[in-house]
Amino acid sequence: MNLVDMSRTDDASEFYTIELVDGVADGLRRVTRKGWTGEVLAFPRLAYRDVRGRGELARPGVYVLVGPNDGSLSKPYQLYIGRSDALRTRMDTYQTAKAKDFWNYTFVLTSTRDQPLSTAITSCLEADLIKLALDFGRAVINVNQPRPLALEGPDTRFLREYLKHALAILLLQGAPYFDEQLGVHPTSPSQSGSACPRRVYHLSAKAKLTIASGHESPHGFTVLEGSLARRKVADSMPKASRRLREQLLEEKVLVIEDDERLRLTQAYTFTHPSPAASVMLGYSVNGVDRWKDEGGRSLAAVRKAETREAAEHP
Repeated sequence: MNLVDMSRTDDASEFYTIELVDGVADGLRRVTRKGWTGEVLAFPRLAYRDVRGRGELARPGVYVLVGPNDGSLSKPYQLYIGRSDALRTRMDTYQTAKAKDFWNYTFVLTSTRDQPLSTAITSCLEADLIKLALDFGRAVINVNQPRPLALEGPDTRFLREYLKHALAILLLQGAPYFDEQLGVHPTSPSQSGSACPRRVYHLSAKAKLTIASGHESPHGFTVLEGSLARRKVADSMPKASRRLREQLLEEKVLVIEDDERLRLTQAYTFTHPSPAASVMLGYSVNGVDRWKDEGGRSLAAVRKAETREAAEHP
């Protein structure tokens, strides 16, 4: 058993303990926090036989089943989110049910033995996670969005605190399904929990065939909803960018605006500023030179200036 402490360094930091139950990073991980009654388990489906006997799965909780969404670039994963008063019983059915055979990894949100989650709390957690995943454009395969049970004052505060830590842990455990990641997500820069202010950059071309705005993000470069792209594609457009554009058109993330332009229907995060610019312009381009801020400085120039300033004022 290995323990990894995410140490507290100041008042804004959080402290989580990650237990590598099997002693390896790709096995069962149990995450807790001092002073918090919640627990999060993360494990591959391959490990379920060993995990199912643990006490946590005898408790109430919420589970997130994750699997590949083959053929989709904008939604590479599909999720099923549910709740149960007896997690083991529900997980057993999903281990054998052909209708839920897509998953290969799961996250379990539960609590300590001394303070089990109530039915009302788990119903609200389930509903909140489904809504967040849908808001961020994830491929959620739940047929219906559940109606959460009503909560009163203390339970509402408990839920808010629990969800805050659960979302942080899920992101820490490589599950950005309820936050911004590559692909579609909410458009407003202020909706992200990022500690870094976002500088908006713009991309344009002659005849206004391309009019786009975007910003750097933790997973690449995000182009905002409503941005316009040049419809015609040049021979110089990289093959990877061409394939991505075709996929975005198939999935209606890009749609035809008029005879000469396409429109982005949702914000989309690209891996780098260059493919973001290439997809929008329709030809090969160095994105860090073409994306410009309000003052006309390129992304490359801004990065250089910020690095110089940080070195001069450590």
